[in-house]
Amino acid sequence: MAEVFHCTTSNGIILSNCWFAFGAYGTKHPLRATKVEEFFIGKVLSVGVLYEAVKLLGAIVVPEFAHTTISRCLGIPEHNVRVITRRVGGGFGGKCFRAMPVATACAVAAYKLQRPVRIYMNRKTDMIIAGGRHPMKLTYSVGFKSDGKITALDILINAGISVDVSPIMPHHIVETLKMYDWGALSFDIKLCKTNHSSKSAMRAPGEVQATFTAEAVIEHVATTLSLDVDSVRSKNLHNFNSLVFFFEGSAGEPVEYTLPSIWNKLAISSSFKERTEKIKQFNTCNKWQKRGISRVPIVHEVALTPTPGKISILSDGSVAVEVGGIELGQGLWTKVKQMAAFALSSIQCDEMGDFLEKIRVIQADTLSLIQRGLTAGSTKSESTCEAIRLCCNMLVERLILINKKLQEQMGSVKWSTLILQIRGNEICTFPEFLKNEDGSALLLDSRRYSWYSPVSIEELQRSLSSVENGNGSRVKVVVGNIGMSYYYKELESFDKYIDLRCVPELSMIRRDDIRMIIGATVRISKAIEALREGNIVWKKIADHMEKVASRFVRNSASLGGNLVMAQRNHFPSDIAIVLLAVGLLVNLMNGLKSEEITMEEFLRMPELDSKSILVSVKIPDWDRIMSISSGTKMKLLFETYRATSRPLGNALPYSNATLMAKISRCASSDGMVVSDYRFAFGAYGTKHTIRATKVEEFLTGKVLSVDVLYEAVKLLRSIVVLDDDTSYPAYRSSLAAGFLFEFFSHLVEGNAESPNGYMNGYSTLMSPARHLDHGKVSTFLTSGKQEVELNKQYHPVDEPIAKSGAVIQASGEAVYVDDIPSPTKCLHGAFIFSTKPLARVKGIELKPKSVADGVNAVISFKDILGENLGIKTGFGPEPLFADDFTRCTGQYIALVVADTQKHADMAADLAVVDYDMENLEPPILSVEEVVRKSSFFEVPSFFQPKQVGDFSKGMAEADHKILSAEIKLGSQYYFYMETQTALAVPDEDNCIVVYSSIQAPEYAQSTISRCLGIPEHNVRVITRRVGGGFGGKAMEAIPVATACALAAYNLRRPVPMHMNRKTDMKTTGGRHPMEVTYGVGFKEDGKMTALHLDILINAGIGVDISPIIPLFMVDAIKKYDWVAFSFDIKVCRTNHSSKSAMRGPGEVQGTFISEAVIEHVASVLSMDADSEYTLPSIWDKLAASSSFKERTDMIKQFNMCNKWQKGGISRVPIVHEVLLQSNPGKVSILGDGSVAVEVGGIELGQGLWTKVKQMTAFSLSAIQCDGMGDFLEKIRIIQADTLSLVQGGLTAGSTTSECSCEAVRICCNILVERLTPIKEKFQEQMGSVEWGILILEATRQAVNLSASSYYVPDSSSMQYLNYGVGVSEVEVNLLTGQTTILQSEIIYDCGQSLNPAVDLGYIEGAFVQGIGFFMLEEYLSNSDGLVIPEGTWTYKIPTDGTIPRQFNVEIMNSGHHKKRLISSKASGEPPLLLAVSVHCATRVAIREARKQLLHWKGLNESDLTFQLEVPATMPIVKKLCGLENVEIYLQSLLS
Repeated sequence: MAEVFHCTTSNGIILSNCWFAFGAYGTKHPLRATKVEEFFIGKVLSVGVLYEAVKLLGAIVVPEFAHTTISRCLGIPEHNVRVITRRVGGGFGGKCFRAMPVATACAVAAYKLQRPVRIYMNRKTDMIIAGGRHPMKLTYSVGFKSDGKITALDILINAGISVDVSPIMPHHIVETLKMYDWGALSFDIKLCKTNHSSKSAMRAPGEVQATFTAEAVIEHVATTLSLDVDSVRSKNLHNFNSLVFFFEGSAGEPVEYTLPSIWNKLAISSSFKERTEKIKQFNTCNKWQKRGISRVPIVHEVALTPTPGKISILSDGSVAVEVGGIELGQGLWTKVKQMAAFALSSIQCDEMGDFLEKIRVIQADTLSLIQRGLTAGSTKSESTCEAIRLCCNMLVERLILINKKLQEQMGSVKWSTLILQIRGNEICTFPEFLKNEDGSALLLDSRRYSWYSPVSIEELQRSLSSVENGNGSRVKVVVGNIGMSYYYKELESFDKYIDLRCVPELSMIRRDDIRMIIGATVRISKAIEALREGNIVWKKIADHMEKVASRFVRNSASLGGNLVMAQRNHFPSDIAIVLLAVGLLVNLMNGLKSEEITMEEFLRMPELDSKSILVSVKIPDWDRIMSISSGTKMKLLFETYRATSRPLGNALPYSNATLMAKISRCASSDGMVVSDYRFAFGAYGTKHTIRATKVEEFLTGKVLSVDVLYEAVKLLRSIVVLDDDTSYPAYRSSLAAGFLFEFFSHLVEGNAESPNGYMNGYSTLMSPARHLDHGKVSTFLTSGKQEVELNKQYHPVDEPIAKSGAVIQASGEAVYVDDIPSPTKCLHGAFIFSTKPLARVKGIELKPKSVADGVNAVISFKDILGENLGIKTGFGPEPLFADDFTRCTGQYIALVVADTQKHADMAADLAVVDYDMENLEPPILSVEEVVRKSSFFEVPSFFQPKQVGDFSKGMAEADHKILSAEIKLGSQYYFYMETQTALAVPDEDNCIVVYSSIQAPEYAQSTISRCLGIPEHNVRVITRRVGGGFGGKAMEAIPVATACALAAYNLRRPVPMHMNRKTDMKTTGGRHPMEVTYGVGFKEDGKMTALHLDILINAGIGVDISPIIPLFMVDAIKKYDWVAFSFDIKVCRTNHSSKSAMRGPGEVQGTFISEAVIEHVASVLSMDADSEYTLPSIWDKLAASSSFKERTDMIKQFNMCNKWQKGGISRVPIVHEVLLQSNPGKVSILGDGSVAVEVGGIELGQGLWTKVKQMTAFSLSAIQCDGMGDFLEKIRIIQADTLSLVQGGLTAGSTTSECSCEAVRICCNILVERLTPIKEKFQEQMGSVEWGILILEATRQAVNLSASSYYVPDSSSMQYLNYGVGVSEVEVNLLTGQTTILQSEIIYDCGQSLNPAVDLGYIEGAFVQGIGFFMLEEYLSNSDGLVIPEGTWTYKIPTDGTIPRQFNVEIMNSGHHKKRLISSKASGEPPLLLAVSVHCATRVAIREARKQLLHWKGLNESDLTFQLEVPATMPIVKKLCGLENVEIYLQSLLS
């Protein structure tokens, strides 16, 4: 601002009072230009004055490169590094090499700290370190004629401190300078190393600078010559000859040189000449504004680079594309989609109008697609499109023939129809972003719940007083809280918890003269240690307590807690029964009061409330008491009993007892007089442990004899009355009688046989002579032997190397789905399932407290966006959720979504479903009702088994006939270690990523796609490993993944679900139960002539894979030569939960049926069942190696000498047919020579990855390079990803390992073929070639180091037979029904085992799982069809106490089989069938028991026919041996 006035002495303007303010540009604050103001004052404005003022003012205001780098920095193979890039938010060259140290630094920190690390660089740091474009200093000299010919040019370039990509700059500069015809061009270009930050490539590196240089030279020449610049440019444009001279091979054809034409075209279209003249005129007329115009050409050379591509057509016809180029915002994905649509459209199908919508380009993954190279240089889009065009052409070539055939049949073919037809003929590291959040919220919210830990009795009393005076809040007293964790799941939280662990008075152990006092909070394991230091009674108590639960539980649970559960929750406590019998005293505290009562009084009193505390217990020292009271005249008899499915504990007994009595010699006879009895029997079917006082009173003062014991047993039977809902009441009552008999039998039988025995030599404690050792059982096999035949021909295949991943699985480091930390804003899901078999669902109500506890939503069929689809197989669909009707128990009705898994589970458990069954047909819950109502599933003709021979003729030729006999087979639960689990994460653009524990990720992808109403290429299902499947993670895992995906998609938040064991057991279906009726004809020598079977298979409500079961059953039954074999097998639809495939589906049942028929025939003929089948070599070999005949004779002798134990032995064969499946594979060799392998098979724990690694090493070793000694370490199998490797199929049927190996072998052969020419050239030059050098050279030569294959088995070899033989020997306790497997031997024909160590584990594991099915696992349901077991508490799988005490396995190498992969054979399912030998041996032992029972009754032993059910549990075995065998035996003695 300034004041001005007119100068009187001149014609000018004078300034006064000036204020000049300028902004803070390069200064701290805005400033006044006071010196300029002073300079102006009084001066007349002129050009000179203004020039000086201006001078004065100026002085005042002044994704593979990262992969390799990370690998080398961390010192790990490249296959251990996975770099994933979805898209880049702009790059311009700055994300080429400058992004690598950022990724590497993150990786180093994460690897060292073992925690996720993320860097998001701020703009300041980015600008300082990124480097940017290369600055240059250019010095040029130029010689020119009037047309401006250049003769020399010298350029210097500043490269910074490190080389980066600077060496490419001279080439780019020179090639760009060639844009003009310089006539002659020479240069001296130097890269300068300075201490500036490294410069890197930036969009058109060197080319921008060169363009500027060329134009500067042109302008300089034009200025020197005073010529128009445009005319100089025009004169120096190339003609085609000069273009070829300068650019040699890249000039192309003359027709391609378009620069002259577009130079002239632009001059015309832009009116260049006219505008030039106008600008000249404008500039003449304007002093302070000037204009300019310029026309410049470019001639820019580019280079195409090798680029990979991959296209996968998914089952719904959508297309997933993976390319080497990265989407930087340049539209690369768009062009790729267009090219894919164009190239695939040549197939000429209908429904391809909007084909672009079916195509999705997926993220870059360095382990999925290798040799991606660098996205730079302007040509990545076209290189990528060309790679995709090649892929599409291959697919079109595969599809075109089938399309033509379909067109001939149908006229026109839709794209989706073509893809369905093709697929119907089919014979990672988890992302770091998922790990960057904390886990779920704490289960106990301190703002809502209170926790007290008193440190003295007084503080405890005050805490209890405050509770008493409280406001009705719920209080729980805890020590280990094991009861809630293992036995009684709490559905709601308490308001206050009082922890007793810090009260010293409750945790002490002390002894006085006649007792041991143990505090209530003492751990059970500590109590056991203390009791072991005492007398014999206490040691026996300790022995019994050691069978309670597991060591972990005993170390956490308290003695007092166990007794309080028995008193309050009617818990069937083993400890309570032992302590009741020894006269335990209990010290209770209620407020300030304290009282001491007997154990009987404690159990009978009203249930303890939270204000009553058990302080301690007092265990009498009967040794001291007896010595004080009676000296040596009276002796003590003490024993504990426990009948359970697991001899080593961790299982509820069917019944237990503790018996104690004082005995003395009768003065008037040689008998024994018993007094002061204490008989305690367990609370199994009664509310509490009970004293058998009437039996005690009856026996008191009596001389023991057979008749007295008989009457006592009968009296006990009348006293032990069980509740109506108790399972096996007759069996449990029989056990009580057996315990009493066993306690006294040695005295009674001893007196009968030796009148003067049994008091002589007795010590203070007399212990019964046990018929079966109820004491400790060894926790390990007595012995075991494994035999294999090794063959070094295919090293390292055939080698018994350790299973891949075994170490990290054992240590807990292996990552399963549930180990992925919960992402941000994560919700958790839990299913509400039906408890009614057929009902109308009117509504679902959650309890108000559940809503308060973090429930976010309830997802039902009404929230489904697409189809209500939970499972889809080739046989039909099943819904995800019940609609208005629930059609079976265990059907999913809704999904509760809450903030933690615990809250979701609690809300689901507390949900109240409003059912209405009015006017509905009764549900079908038995196969008999199915027959009446004709409720069957159809079995497709190609799955219908074929009849064999003429049944009528066979029956006519028979000497003997069994016209009708029945067999019932139960179900079996999968009991994988990891229950059903999934995590769904919503992604951009309507996509979803699902991490699932599943055997068939591809099936889940298809189902999720249809349920959400989105294309399959929007669904990514990832499976790294599965924690056990056995078929239960095939179809049954699909609805779990789908429900999570639906909730995540609708709520736009991640949703994981880890299904609790209870829900898993009640909803997943399990093995198919069935009822069988058979008729058989046979000769006098046992040779079969005909067999007919009527089989009703209970498939449940959904079809699942049930139609394949008949075929598998028949194939298994055909292991024997029946001569004629007919059958009528029906697949029944019932209102039970859908049954699915379980290890050996149908084949296990078929094997049992065939053995049951054989045993029946042998029984009728009074022959050995073993004499029928004569499988070649291994049948006889096992007989010899197991000493089968000798042991059979020894067992007969044993059975004659033992009343209460019987032995049995059985030998069975298997002939098991398997089917090979199609399987994809991909092998990629990375830059450091490490190898990444992807296969369709899923690692379920079966060692599939191990065998694939071995096959990869063997196949690639054919290249015969140096440095391949430890090649297995260079190989890594990566996780399954449905968008990376399609058509993965189903991992099942025992053959997926060998099919995956074959797919990988094909890939390796392709790679070896590509590498061999390079290797041969190297050998000529160097003699030997290192593997790493070979791969570096192949990479340099742009050899494709990734190979994919799709193995389709040849029709002539896609089926083959497996053979095996098993022998098992058992011992049955006739008092309890317990079966002990003494020894099992197996010889299994494994062909040429791919890995004997893995196959041995497979064989042994399958056999043990078969023991579970045939002998232990009861998968029972109630009258509504709802599964009863809810976990390990009531469902018992085999453990170390129930497997064979001696277990010998031999893998036989059966020689060469040309049509199979290195002569290998399957080992997953067939050995399971051999476990039927245990069942058959048990049948032999039971037959001996029944013979003995008939002898005691004085009856004829001719008819010994019976059916032993599956599973042959203790109650079943005891029933067949005689529930009243004790009474019958005693009666036989009396008679």
